[in-house]
Amino acid sequence: MAPPKHTAAPDGPAPLFHADSAVCPPLADYPALDLLADLAVHGQTQTPLTIGLFGDPGAGKSHALQTLAKRAQGLSAASRPGGPFLQGVIAVQVDASSLQGDAASGLASALHEALLAEDAGSRLAMAAVEAATDPHAAAREAAQNLEDIRQRHLAEQKTLEELKGRRERINETLLFETSNNRIDDYARRNRRRLEGGFHRFGFSGDAIALYKDLVRELLDRPGPRSRLSAFGNSVWAYGKQASLLVWATALFLLGWALGLVERARGDLLAGLRATMEGAAEPANWIEAHTHWLTYLSNAAITLALLCLALNIWRAARFTMPLLQGVRLLEAEADKRRADLDGLIAWQAKQADRLGAEAQNLSALAQATERRARERIASGGPSARNPFATPGAEPKGLDARLYLDAIQQGLGAQGAPKRVLVLLDGLAALPAPQAAALVDAAHHCLNRPGFVLAMAAQAAQLTAGWGGAAEAARRIERYVQAPFTVRMIRDEQASIAYAHQLLGAAPEWEASPLDASSSALDRPIKPVETHLLGKLAGFAGETPRAMKRYLNLWRLARPLAEDSRALALMLALDNGASAGELAAMGAAMDLEEPDAPLAIHPGEPRLAAALDAVNAMRLSPLTNGEAHEAWMIARDFSIPSA
Repeated sequence: MAPPKHTAAPDGPAPLFHADSAVCPPLADYPALDLLADLAVHGQTQTPLTIGLFGDPGAGKSHALQTLAKRAQGLSAASRPGGPFLQGVIAVQVDASSLQGDAASGLASALHEALLAEDAGSRLAMAAVEAATDPHAAAREAAQNLEDIRQRHLAEQKTLEELKGRRERINETLLFETSNNRIDDYARRNRRRLEGGFHRFGFSGDAIALYKDLVRELLDRPGPRSRLSAFGNSVWAYGKQASLLVWATALFLLGWALGLVERARGDLLAGLRATMEGAAEPANWIEAHTHWLTYLSNAAITLALLCLALNIWRAARFTMPLLQGVRLLEAEADKRRADLDGLIAWQAKQADRLGAEAQNLSALAQATERRARERIASGGPSARNPFATPGAEPKGLDARLYLDAIQQGLGAQGAPKRVLVLLDGLAALPAPQAAALVDAAHHCLNRPGFVLAMAAQAAQLTAGWGGAAEAARRIERYVQAPFTVRMIRDEQASIAYAHQLLGAAPEWEASPLDASSSALDRPIKPVETHLLGKLAGFAGETPRAMKRYLNLWRLARPLAEDSRALALMLALDNGASAGELAAMGAAMDLEEPDAPLAIHPGEPRLAAALDAVNAMRLSPLTNGEAHEAWMIARDFSIPSA
């Protein structure tokens, strides 16, 4: 920032502590912003036009944007018929964060609010809403959307019920409908053992299928008793288990009977001798061999115990795999059930969300139908902002059709003449979003009657667009009037701005706006036309480059004491090669500001351009004059990261 010629008056007492916002003391006398404001509201400015205020973080872009807007609004308000500036310019303040998601709706919302605040603009706003809205189509679309969301809600409810059913049938699913689980793996690894056990118990068929059936039957009887019941069934209900129990019982009875006979042998033998005279000898033989009764009794009991042990062992071998299968299945089911619980919870939220959305759409459909009836009765739309929530405007209202209607209505009898959109807040967004938003804003506002003035960081857009080359290409295509807000590098400017922040008494107060003339209207002299024609080819070879060069010269000319030196430097900045730029940088020797500027050999185009400038002057261009013109030209150049 160059040292200010004047210090603007503070609007009020200095704050105790300054916030980092656009509401701060002005950056002294910054005439370039006045020229940009003149350009925005000048009647001879062709639109669409984009003004780009670029700068590093903290350089004062937002404040510069507000300064430009304040002057533009003041010029429009103070203009009179026949003057250079348009009356009825609508200024629209837009924060970039409000445009995320749907830039067209956000811009339409901000524009509609600004138009409703003006008497002339409110009629245009309502007419644009009417032109961009078909209430009957909106009502039909809202009803169709309501039906669609209800069908989706029913589908989500059905899915929720299916998930709940799957949770209830998790055991059957794991046993019979899936194979990628632990119980199926266990059954395959122990197939031979299971086949042997089932064969011994009289089962036939596929061992794995039988195993899963038995596990399911075991799970159908929940609780600890089910395990005991399964073991009990395996003791007596399957295969030859019952016969083993019968044999054990018979042998126990036989052993008990033999033991009873052995204990009562004396009485039995005495009775035998008494009843029969010839039974003495047999009785004596029996008495001599009664110890065999003990052996037989013990043998019978031992065999009974063996039968019982064999029964229990066979039952245990049959039951243990089933219990292991139950444990594996329960563990797997618990895991799957937990996953299903999460899905059920998420699905329930989806169903609830769709239910709430259906309720909202039902209310919206009713409101849309009511609006259609009101429009028929009243003959027009209501004076409200239908874009109050960006991206959620009533069905049947198209934001881009609304902008088209505004464009067509500008300049009509009693309507605004131009729309000035002031876009700020890009720095608060991530680089990709900021770059995408600039693309969207340009797409929406690139229409006659619209002027876009935005504050942006070149480095942020470069990162968002994927490189310096692409960023330069888009900025050159989008922005017709670039301006770089420089940081304070001069001691006097620093002192002046510090005084402003501290609320020091002003040295000068700005005079009232003069809307009767503009510095941009200064006539072009024939000598300037001749020089610009000679330098136009140096500035660029395309029509766009030549147009940009002449536009920027006309815009920056009031800032330069020598318009011919400015013409050379703007041509150099717009179309010179890297070698020509380096040659000019080496030629401007600031240690000798009054010495004539001399281009070193090797750059004939640059030397010829300098000769053309000197031919239009009374004296050769000096280093100091060239540097002053270069500092102005670089402020209006395409910024780079």
